[in-house]
Amino acid sequence: MNMNQTFSLSNKKSGYLSLFISRAKQLIFTITLQLLSGEQQPKILNCFAIFIQYFQLTSLLFGDNFIRIWKNYHVSQEIHNFLQCFLFSPYTQTLDYSSLTIMQYVCVGTFVIMIMLACYIGFNVKKRKEENSWILMILKIIINLFLSILFLPFIDIFISIIDCQNDSNGNYVHYYFPNQQCWKSAHIIHGIIAIIMIVFFYGFCIIFGVIYYESKFISEQANSQQNGRISGFLFTYQLIIIILIRLIKDQKYQYLEIIIILIGSLILFKKFHIEQPFNSKIIQKCWSISVALNFWGILLLSCAKFLEQQYFNGIIYTFLVGLPILAVSILRIEKQNFDLLLINHTKVKQVEEIIIQTNYLVKLLNLLKSDDNTQIIIDAFLEIHKGTCVQNDCYLKIKNQANIKLSNTLLRDQSLTEREIDLICVLGQIYNSQIKRFPESIQLRIQYAYHLSDYMRQLQQAYNELKQIEQMNQQFDEEFIIMRKRSQIQEQLDTFQNDNFGKVDTETEITFQYDYRQLQQYIEETTLIQMDFWSQLQEDFPDFSKLYKNGQKISQLIIQIEQLWFKLEKASQNLSKALRLYGTFIKEVIQDEEYGDEILKKSIINQQQYQQNKKQLVTFICGEDIGFEQQATVIVSTSVEKFAQVLNLNQSCCRLIGYTRQEIINRKINLFMPNLYTKFHDQYMQRFLITSDIKNINKERFIFLKDKQNYLVPCFIVLRILHTLEENVNLAAQFMAIKSFKPNCYFILDNEYVIDSMSASVFSFFGIENRHLTQKKAYFQQLFPDFLDELETFKSKFGGRLKYYPDNLKRTVHYSLSSINALERELEFNCILREIINNSINEITGYYIKLELINENQQQLQSIQRKVQSNLQFKYLINEQIYLGDFIQEDNSKLSNSIQSNSVDHSFAESQNNNINNEHTHIESSRRRSTRFGDRFQVIIDYAENIRTLRLFDNKLLEVEDEESQISEDDDRESVFQNQIEIKSNQSQLYEFDNNIFHSRKKLQKIINASNTPKAIIRVTWIANIIAIIILSLSIIDYYISNSQSDQIYDTILLVNYGNIRNSELGIILSSVLNLQLLNRNVFNFTKIQATQYEQEQKQFINDSISIINDINQQILLLVDSMTNSLFTFEYNLNEIKIKMNQETVQLYNLNQAIQQIISKSLIIRDKNITQFNYQDLDISFLNYNLLNEIQISLKQSSNQFIDNLIKNASKKYTAVLLLLIISISTIFIGILLIVIAMLSVSKSQTEILLLFLNLPDKTIRFLYRQSENFLSNIQIGEDGDLTSENDSNLDQEDKDDKIQLQNTLKTRKSKKKFKNNSGEDNYHIYAIIITMIIIQFYFILAFIFSKTQVNQIESVCSEFNLTTRSESYFRFSEISQKSLFYSRNMTILNSDPYNYVMQNIDELFNHDSNFQEYHSLNIDLLDSTYIDAYNSLFVYNPCDILNEQDQQIDVEICNQFMDKAFSQGLNVGIPRFIENQRYLMTIYNQFYDNPQANFTLLARGFSSFRNITKTSDNSTNFILNLNNFVHAKENREVQHLYFKSAFRYLTNQFIIGFKNDLNNLKLQRMAIFIVFLVFLFVIYFLFWLPLNLTLTKNMLDARTMILMIPLRIIQRIKQLKDYIRYNIQEVGLDI
Repeated sequence: MNMNQTFSLSNKKSGYLSLFISRAKQLIFTITLQLLSGEQQPKILNCFAIFIQYFQLTSLLFGDNFIRIWKNYHVSQEIHNFLQCFLFSPYTQTLDYSSLTIMQYVCVGTFVIMIMLACYIGFNVKKRKEENSWILMILKIIINLFLSILFLPFIDIFISIIDCQNDSNGNYVHYYFPNQQCWKSAHIIHGIIAIIMIVFFYGFCIIFGVIYYESKFISEQANSQQNGRISGFLFTYQLIIIILIRLIKDQKYQYLEIIIILIGSLILFKKFHIEQPFNSKIIQKCWSISVALNFWGILLLSCAKFLEQQYFNGIIYTFLVGLPILAVSILRIEKQNFDLLLINHTKVKQVEEIIIQTNYLVKLLNLLKSDDNTQIIIDAFLEIHKGTCVQNDCYLKIKNQANIKLSNTLLRDQSLTEREIDLICVLGQIYNSQIKRFPESIQLRIQYAYHLSDYMRQLQQAYNELKQIEQMNQQFDEEFIIMRKRSQIQEQLDTFQNDNFGKVDTETEITFQYDYRQLQQYIEETTLIQMDFWSQLQEDFPDFSKLYKNGQKISQLIIQIEQLWFKLEKASQNLSKALRLYGTFIKEVIQDEEYGDEILKKSIINQQQYQQNKKQLVTFICGEDIGFEQQATVIVSTSVEKFAQVLNLNQSCCRLIGYTRQEIINRKINLFMPNLYTKFHDQYMQRFLITSDIKNINKERFIFLKDKQNYLVPCFIVLRILHTLEENVNLAAQFMAIKSFKPNCYFILDNEYVIDSMSASVFSFFGIENRHLTQKKAYFQQLFPDFLDELETFKSKFGGRLKYYPDNLKRTVHYSLSSINALERELEFNCILREIINNSINEITGYYIKLELINENQQQLQSIQRKVQSNLQFKYLINEQIYLGDFIQEDNSKLSNSIQSNSVDHSFAESQNNNINNEHTHIESSRRRSTRFGDRFQVIIDYAENIRTLRLFDNKLLEVEDEESQISEDDDRESVFQNQIEIKSNQSQLYEFDNNIFHSRKKLQKIINASNTPKAIIRVTWIANIIAIIILSLSIIDYYISNSQSDQIYDTILLVNYGNIRNSELGIILSSVLNLQLLNRNVFNFTKIQATQYEQEQKQFINDSISIINDINQQILLLVDSMTNSLFTFEYNLNEIKIKMNQETVQLYNLNQAIQQIISKSLIIRDKNITQFNYQDLDISFLNYNLLNEIQISLKQSSNQFIDNLIKNASKKYTAVLLLLIISISTIFIGILLIVIAMLSVSKSQTEILLLFLNLPDKTIRFLYRQSENFLSNIQIGEDGDLTSENDSNLDQEDKDDKIQLQNTLKTRKSKKKFKNNSGEDNYHIYAIIITMIIIQFYFILAFIFSKTQVNQIESVCSEFNLTTRSESYFRFSEISQKSLFYSRNMTILNSDPYNYVMQNIDELFNHDSNFQEYHSLNIDLLDSTYIDAYNSLFVYNPCDILNEQDQQIDVEICNQFMDKAFSQGLNVGIPRFIENQRYLMTIYNQFYDNPQANFTLLARGFSSFRNITKTSDNSTNFILNLNNFVHAKENREVQHLYFKSAFRYLTNQFIIGFKNDLNNLKLQRMAIFIVFLVFLFVIYFLFWLPLNLTLTKNMLDARTMILMIPLRIIQRIKQLKDYIRYNIQEVGLDI
């Protein structure tokens, strides 16, 4: 059955939702039908999968939530470890969260691949099986795995993604991976996808689980089961239990969880074990064991939870011991549902009881031959049913009756035992009776249909039952079962011919009549639409839309007509009427003369065969139809109530026996049977019904009837079996009276040769009447005394001569029997004697005698008649319309042959006379009828008919066509010679293609139907596929660039941080060297031990900084790919840094080399003695000078390069995405143009086909319209003879006239026409494609907006990030600069005067702090909360705790008291304090510099005491060096070394973390949009484009079939039509 036909009604529903649901159902059903075809999974694999599913369910009972309930932790843990092997998520728990997400997307990918394969199979179902076999095999394996062992692992993976809980800090984190916060960042996308996949995967498994099974009882097939809804229960139970266990962790809900799981397992146990839905015994056992063990485990878990502490110990051992015991018990014990056998059907209130009982009985029926116990059970059930059945027609009570035995065709099946037949029939009665009680039960009706088709072998009744169910409100699975079973029955009906035992199958005949009426309806509808089509085409501006729709409808209707005709041909053999209808339709409407004539000839042959076999056939199916039968026909009942009673008879039968219908109806057939036959006829019928002996069925036999005057009527009888709708049988008899040409008579004698009955012709010979026989016995030998002497001769095949003498009666006591009508002369008869045997007791009950008169006159007359009849016979040749006489010798010795020959000859002669008399009248009436329909009932006579104009040209007489036919649109002025040349050319072309595709419509149809995909469709497909690939590639590239550049931006952020840390560490080296120089000059008031410790501490700082710098250089080198060319050149290639090696030597290095020089000098300095730390030391001088000047300048430039590199990378991403946006816009714009052009080319291709119809002349169109109109008129007025042109003798003449008329119309001028409404209402898909492309473009626009937003955000926060990362090195270098100034005024800083720089730097410090605050306030909405919290904790609140966490050297108490508790108020106070300290020190410095008379004590204000550090009288120098011992200087040294370092590095790290979170969020959003976009592309391509492509292809191919509406004769004459077929449709090398 065609799936499109199955859903044809649903497709007409209004609303796109209904249409989508209908198409989705069609796709799912198509896929499932493909999956159910071929071999299924072996039983051993199914059993293996069942036990794996049990282990998977049990693993949840020993999960983390319940494992401690079992108490015995060691044993429980071992079981837990074993069972975890059957799930996927435990394998990822030992790894990290990314492995879980990878596993999730592997599952998602597998599911998506499966969906793609399923769609491919569903959309390409019409391809050859070899092309789809391997795909179907893969799909079948995947779906079988999904519906078994992969369902729970997949659901477990998806739920594990969202398996979260609150940790001790109140954070919502993943259960197995505490480092992963839930519903933040990427987890949001993973969680949403997991939830969506749970819904989709569960829905998919439910949908396919309820329909992907074999609904027929096949015990050898693993997936054979009673229903598929049990799979829905199993999947729902698994989903609920895993949700409860995975997502509910609170111990207080464990009782509720266990109760829910226990209830679910109990329902599962009932559905899988108690109801036993599986038809395979081994599969049912496996499921019973599985659900029983599952229930056992949950029951003991409940006991362990509720009762173990009080009553039980070691309950887990009870669980383990009980497993094998339960398994063995279920395996060994057979479940016997004896209670189902005791159901009283009259008291049943719920249909479910009947369904369960019938399912159980069907299972017993299939196990009957292989199990002795089953036989005993069935016998018991049959006895119980026989006793409880209250129906009058209960099969077990009436099965021994004769009519039941005859009607039961199963009795003739030798492969079935009586017990099986009884059970099948009882089941049929149960279904039939219970359906009347529960008519709305679809499941019961479906089972009944299966029973009818699979066991009772009543395919047609099962098919009709399914058709009735389709009118009811069906569920999803029921709809699929009905559709599949109906298609299977349809295939069986198509290949099955119902001629079993010569019976008339009522169901088949009713279906045939219904299909015939439907065929007539389709033909009328097609003709009407075709008339509308030709009528529209006659207009000056035909409506394109209407023409196309009508053409599509005609093509679809013709396909339906052909399918229905194929079905009708197989349904019946009496097709003469249907053949005439279909043949005339093909010839006059479809204009296929060759095929139409072939069918009409078949109709004639079928009609002749039917007339010849009419004596032997019963062609009626109901009582009303026999009234139209020519032969005498009677219907006799075989039911118990009306046994041997006449149910109906026709008038021919009444005339034959002399009774009226009222006298015969409801009376026994013995009424018109000879007396001798009535004695044993009832016994004969009973024996016939009991034994089902059908040897006399459908065979012609010689019998006697008795008319109303009790005279014998010899005739032939044909007996047929007639099945009724009430599942009973009747006998249909048809009598054919014998027409004899010899005087004869018949007698029936009893065993003593007493005359029992005689024919009416006896009176003409002997004058004996029937009433005389009732008075006294009359012996046959009284008429013929010599009868007994020649008895054996008369019994021979040809009989013997028997003479009659008139005195025979006169000499007997029976003379009174004679009358005056007796012939008073001697007569000689040919006597034939036959025995009448009672087959019931196998004895002779009498004889019948046939007497044929023999005399000289009669012999001469018979000789003459035989000579005439045998030697000369006339035959009528239809094709040549002539009568042909011929002498033929025939052997007419047999009675049946003579009768048949006589009947045929007479009927044939009568047909001849009618043909001769009506020939002229028919021709005239035919001509007038054709004009009547075409011209509004006006009689138009064409006086120019058969008048031709000839012209002498080139010594030849040539026919001159009408002027109108000579003038064309393009060559009105061409000469006669040119016209003649064209005529010759056209004739040569026509001759050239006489033997090609244009010679036969069937060949042309084969070419059109076998043509490959149109080129326009191929172009559209290629363009769409290329665009899809480009868009997919662009989206992948865009996503890859976005992710890669986000990673590159993050790497650039790290580069900025590394660069500033490197600068800070170099500052630490310089600061430590200066401190050691001050220590060497005894600036600090240290003891010797303190000095030593301080020296070691400063050298350790140098050593640590060297290590950090080396590590940072390596990290920078690893991130070199993220550098711009200018930054890389500056770092490694540009030798512009002037390194002062000594007083005279300066060398140029790049930054990396300069830093390496500093490191090498630092290593040397680190090992120097404290006494060497003075400015005169070359190494110290080298380090101080270069770090304070050229290298420091280069480091600042490097920091600027790093921050510029960040901005440039962000801009680069913006540029790349902008480029992709431009490419996508161009691609989609070009794609829209190309696909619109391609779609328009498809529409144009369809339009070209309709444009071909404009090449038809108007008269040709009107001729085709009249042909259709005449045909439709003939159908509507019911003129069956008119369907074949009223008379077969004039068929050829009408064909010739039609051909001439059609040829004349083709010679007329073609008018110029144009289509209107050619815009194409069906071009909505073009707008849908444009909208889809715009939506796709919106994705790239959205990606561009995201990138632009990200770049703007990076540019906004870059300034604050730059200040944050530079703060540490900046404040450090500020302190170093001031310290260098105090050490020596001769040391240059940044190649400038140190004093000027320090003073200027103080102002810059204030600007730095204010800018920092300003940028932070501006970027507060753009910054991550992590950084904002860190900023507030450092700048606003007390930072001591955080600093202590970062550096253990910082003591919280000291920090709180530091800077007179100013630092504890936050960096907002600490930084200004640092700057004010520097300003204060510079103020004092100004008082001390070059002022040896300054009052140190007054200026110091107690912050420091004076020490003579230089041991000289240079007070000014001593004053300045003592500034290093001021409290302000000490605070600044400590704050920049410990507090600022920890604070700004922590703040920078938090900024990077926050920035990373922002990038991850952006990446997450991009990934979400990308996934949605991919899903959108998937949906659009597979669920929109592929169906649209198939629809366009189908429409295109359907449009091509519209060419077949044009008659082949017209196609042969029109060059444009032939060219189109030759160049656009005909395939090279196609075998036609």
